Amino acid sequence: MKDESICRSRSRTLRHMWLGGAGAFALLAIPAYAQDAPQEAQDGSASPADIVVTGSRIASPALTSPSPLQVLTAETLENNGIINVQDALQQNPAIGLPGFSRTTTANSTNPGLSTVNLRNLGADRTLVLIDGRRSVAGVPGTAQVDLSMIPTPFVERVDVLTGGASAVYGSDAVAGVVNFIYKKKFEGLQLNAQGGISERGDDRQIALNATYGQNFADDRGNFMIFGGYVNEGAVDASGRSFSRYDYTSQGTIQRVAGNSATNLTAAQNLFTPFYNPSNVGPGGIFVIGTQTNRVIQPDGSFRAYNAATDGWNRAEWGLLASPSERFTFAGRFNFDVSDSVNVFSEVTYANVVTKGRMEASPMRTDSALGAFTGTNGFYPIQSRVLVPGGNGATVLVNNPFVPQAVLDAATDRTGDGLKDLSFLIRTTAFAPGTRTIPTERDNFRAVIGTTADLGSNWKFDAYYQYGFTKQKQSMSGLANLYNLAEGLQVITDVYDFDRDGSTTDAVCANADARARGCVPINVYGNGKLTQQMVDYLQVSLQRDSKQTMHVAAANLTGSLFTLPGGPVQIAVGAEYRKEESRDIFDPLTNAARNGYVQLTDTAGSFDVKEAYGELVVPLLADVPFFHSLTLRGAARMSDYSTVGTFYAWNAGVEWAPVEDIRFRAVYAHAVRAPNIGELFAAPAAGIVTITDPCQGITLTTTGSIADNCRAVPGILANIQQNGSFSLTQADLSGVGGVTAANPNIREETGKTLTLGLVINPKSIDALRNLTLTADYFDIKLEDAINRVPAATVLNKCYREGQADFCQFVTRRTVASGAYSIGSVEQVVRGLINSGGSFSRGLDFTLNYGHEMLGGRANLSASWTHLLKNGFRALTGDAYDNTKGELGTPKDSVNVGVNWANDVFGVTINNEYMGPQYLDYENFQTLYRLADGSVPDSKYFRIKSKIYTDMQIRFTAIENFEFYIGAKNMFDVKRPPVWGGLPGNVNGTYDVLGRRYYTGIRAKF
Repeated sequence: MKDESICRSRSRTLRHMWLGGAGAFALLAIPAYAQDAPQEAQDGSASPADIVVTGSRIASPALTSPSPLQVLTAETLENNGIINVQDALQQNPAIGLPGFSRTTTANSTNPGLSTVNLRNLGADRTLVLIDGRRSVAGVPGTAQVDLSMIPTPFVERVDVLTGGASAVYGSDAVAGVVNFIYKKKFEGLQLNAQGGISERGDDRQIALNATYGQNFADDRGNFMIFGGYVNEGAVDASGRSFSRYDYTSQGTIQRVAGNSATNLTAAQNLFTPFYNPSNVGPGGIFVIGTQTNRVIQPDGSFRAYNAATDGWNRAEWGLLASPSERFTFAGRFNFDVSDSVNVFSEVTYANVVTKGRMEASPMRTDSALGAFTGTNGFYPIQSRVLVPGGNGATVLVNNPFVPQAVLDAATDRTGDGLKDLSFLIRTTAFAPGTRTIPTERDNFRAVIGTTADLGSNWKFDAYYQYGFTKQKQSMSGLANLYNLAEGLQVITDVYDFDRDGSTTDAVCANADARARGCVPINVYGNGKLTQQMVDYLQVSLQRDSKQTMHVAAANLTGSLFTLPGGPVQIAVGAEYRKEESRDIFDPLTNAARNGYVQLTDTAGSFDVKEAYGELVVPLLADVPFFHSLTLRGAARMSDYSTVGTFYAWNAGVEWAPVEDIRFRAVYAHAVRAPNIGELFAAPAAGIVTITDPCQGITLTTTGSIADNCRAVPGILANIQQNGSFSLTQADLSGVGGVTAANPNIREETGKTLTLGLVINPKSIDALRNLTLTADYFDIKLEDAINRVPAATVLNKCYREGQADFCQFVTRRTVASGAYSIGSVEQVVRGLINSGGSFSRGLDFTLNYGHEMLGGRANLSASWTHLLKNGFRALTGDAYDNTKGELGTPKDSVNVGVNWANDVFGVTINNEYMGPQYLDYENFQTLYRLADGSVPDSKYFRIKSKIYTDMQIRFTAIENFEFYIGAKNMFDVKRPPVWGGLPGNVNGTYDVLGRRYYTGIRAKF
């Protein structure tokens, strides 16, 4: 209590400080993403006059970026208190929803991961590099790099190149490249310590790190070492009002099928929360005879489920952000063997420990993830027991745990002449009462290489790199379904089978099960499970993953001859890469017998041999209307051991009529080969949430959708029982999702056109530090490798009446446990080369620096305006627009200001996300009015948001800088997007609220 009081007091003090001093800066905003900033030489391969620009392998003192390039500097990371570089990247308008982050996967089997997703085209289509080289993936079976493994203080800058870059860097660079440039030839000692906490007393953060560098051998060599520790605390879902309760959108409950005026009221209430607890609690839900959703009470009686008294709040047990603890070590060495030869090596190692958490697992008898898969979840509560010495005679023996009232009401639903039951129950009795997902990841990367100046403007570099990521993970609180099936079939031991002298105790009905130590299970009435029963049932998921990468590459650059515009430069090279991945699960998880998911082992490898070339042809320079005119191109041939040989290429032109203005254009043909998971993963089963297109259908609803739905016997029976097709929360959020493999999947192709303008008025002294850019981008992704969404399968079957898709939907023919008759039991989702994805838009950036008020002020802004964004789920499908929908705002803007002198500095950032809408094609169109129209779009609109961050720095003692900052300074709330509404709200908006941090940096 004392600690909590101190935290609240500190929070109030900091809040008053910030609110008192921040009003004048409210309209100023975010960090500099400098456009086309000069680049440092890499690995000593070029002289100080040469630069290597991300997007090219040619070292040149004058080369500029061929595609739009934004640079995030180390200073920007420091000035925003960044301890995980993903947080800074997510503020870039060109970067879409993260596939994995602390706030999107805390309630999943992948807690603690951090990935990046350029243009919202998917994290697999963004290539992450370190110093221009690939890094081993952090997500098993993919090419997705875990950014939490990147030692942020070791980063000199981050280059974000948007546009296809497969010709230069190889597969996966379809949307672009994020290139982390590490510090080099650092001298001295730098120490950093930072701590933070949210206003609500959670999300506690500690970051400690040290970097030391030293030259040696008369400055011919340099070594650097880095060590860092970061601890990020958990944020419980119960710690925020919007996530504390199991809220569902009231409008989704009020919606009716077909055309109806009622749907206007439903649309108006979409953002109104309705407390909709799970009907699956610790006592469970039973089907007893023809009576569904029955609760068995401790006294043995049973009654209908009552949401007000029996509902179980799942939400309070989850996490908004997973905790993590990570140690990172890095080292770099380079040495000039001679004036023309340099050797270098790098090593990094990171260890991350995190723990996700979910509500207690459902333990079920039906479906592919239930204990009785062949009988719709019904199991016998009576057994025919052989009479010892009775020449095959049997006697009917009841399960002694089943209350008499339940036994009397039960019927034979399976046709074997024995009464039976089915149920769905929450395993809160399994310690610790939730599912916890402890996870440990190790990432290692080592590089050794050399660079050589061959003379006559020719240079050579070569390197070998090895890396691996290992992961060990478990999930507690699951049930062994083999044991559950055996333990539920119980008899009174009328013939003393266990030889304990009693004929009235309960034993397992099956003799083989008894020999294996079967424990009779009693689930009839809340709290009946004993510790012995729990010990017999409880198991944990186990996962062991590892992926490795070997890369060997050599590159030769130089000048061929000279044209009027300058020397014609070329780079040629070759690369060999081998990747291996394994993702191994325990036998119960493989067999879908842990009551939660089926995850099957995936193991595979591939190697690729590549040859590439790049050419820069400066045609003209310093003549009227042609300050410079340069043509460029690159090509790469890739020979994969899995999908064969294919080619990537790009071509571009840059024209500067005068020094201050430059036009650029690049067309890129990029290619992505399927990864190990896409090629080798076996089918697996999990749980998905759906919107059922048949929900609300009545006997009189007209239209083809209603006809298609009523043609399903289970749906028709549900309508006849309830008046309309009625579903519970469990029916919609407990659907089995089966992912099918496709060994015939082939590569995908991205075609990217970028047209740009760069204005840097160097000829005007007052504006020489101003840079303006405007770029048009058009990305067409053909044969995109995607998994068919569950919504697509359901809509194809029922809304479009395509029978071929109905085979992928399994519906319940009888009620079972908490599941209604006719509800979707399972949806099969295949991996395909889809109809493609598309993104088109405009990027604008502004950067300006100027000396003022005794210091230097910098203003920066970036704005992305989408003109088109969407996909075709299948070849030939209608275009599905996602522009402006939740997760892909039409407009995203970052604006920022920074001012600093030798003693004091301040940074203020704003991030603007334009208004967004709920999915039109798959959601809004379900709310048809009486005349068949869709309600006004304003009812589906989420208001725009502006997030403000601020940091103040001061140097009170020489070599020591102190700083204090706030994130989401005005505590902007997450929008009211409740359960049942489509879109990734926690990945789009800040869910943690106002947070404070303070720290100290020392440099010697």
